[in-house]
Amino acid sequence: MKKVIVIMMLLLPSMAFGANKAKNGVVNFQFYGSDLQVRFDTSKRVKVKKDNDNKVADCMEWLLSVTNETLKDCLKLKEEMNLCDWAYLKLLDKLSKASLGDTNEATLMMTVLLNKSGYETGLAWQSTKSLRMLYLPDAAISQTNIIQKNGKWYYMYGSSDTTTVKMLQADMPQGRKLSMRIHGDQKFAVNLSEPRTVTSIKNEDFSFTFQVNKNLIDFYNDLPVFFFNDDFMTRWTSMANIPLDEHLQNTLIKEMKEKLKGMSQQDAVQQLLWWVQGRVDVEMKNPNSNCFQYAYDEEVWGYDRAFYSEETLFYPYSDTEDRSILLSRLIRDILGLKVLFVYYPGHTALAVCITDADVKGAYVVKDGMHFVICDPTYIGSDVGEEMPTVKELEKTVRLLDN
Repeated sequence: MKKVIVIMMLLLPSMAFGANKAKNGVVNFQFYGSDLQVRFDTSKRVKVKKDNDNKVADCMEWLLSVTNETLKDCLKLKEEMNLCDWAYLKLLDKLSKASLGDTNEATLMMTVLLNKSGYETGLAWQSTKSLRMLYLPDAAISQTNIIQKNGKWYYMYGSSDTTTVKMLQADMPQGRKLSMRIHGDQKFAVNLSEPRTVTSIKNEDFSFTFQVNKNLIDFYNDLPVFFFNDDFMTRWTSMANIPLDEHLQNTLIKEMKEKLKGMSQQDAVQQLLWWVQGRVDVEMKNPNSNCFQYAYDEEVWGYDRAFYSEETLFYPYSDTEDRSILLSRLIRDILGLKVLFVYYPGHTALAVCITDADVKGAYVVKDGMHFVICDPTYIGSDVGEEMPTVKELEKTVRLLDN
């Protein structure tokens, strides 16, 4: 066991660019549509087949000697592609499996690279055969194994299996938490979906044809459900705070801005509200309609699933939080207005701070500002109209980032 401790201590971030040089081997792999190359030498490979900590130490010693150039390439890709921490973790996962297959050695390679990148990691055996990487996120993540050590909660990557898990006794060097926040556009290759036309239910002239990057949809599909500070509502607000990707900014958002030019804030918000509202199709008989269709997650997916903005634009069906997330993004990106996420028990809507007029109707006050209710699921409703079935219910509000 002493050998494992010595090897793991070599993983300190300050040692990431030591004197050891990788050879000229190159690994080619695909990452959300991008064809990438990273330097990695697979010679003298050390294998780990079962619960054997000494074999783990031997393999890590080999990986430490051949991954310095690999790490430089990975960090460069992280910067060039503007990857958030979760996307970077997925990059290391793809690279490691492309290099060493779906093996324990690949798990070790991913762990070594993530730790040398400055993140806190750990290792555990699952059922004595499968080695799993542990990471320390800055959020609670649903449906994932959690292991406590030294007062910290580590999450198991790549498995929700509750089979007996044994954490390696040696300590990994400390590092920073893996952030689950996505602050900017992920620069994935563009693979556009089939064109989709969505027309306002109240204004046929407010109609737009757009396409979505399917590689981004794949990435969002790989993101786990997470929330911050024991507040499950942050699951939706964090999703709403992610800006639309560059392609949609240059197409859909640009076209909408042109259509709304010269309108009052209230009129512009109204046009966006009607556009997102669409129609109800809970029996899912009309998925190809030229407007958004409302259906229950349980009927479409078999479980509750919230959408990022691009997902609502991509998939034929959406529900209350999906439309609220998308509408909040459109209002902020196009009009620059402050928006509240409004949660009633079992229902979600928005409230918008309109500053160029005194708008009548249902409203909430936050930080001394007046926010008028806008409900993207109350089909055909106007700015200021609140769904009758929720009027008397208690509201919880959160101010979204502008």
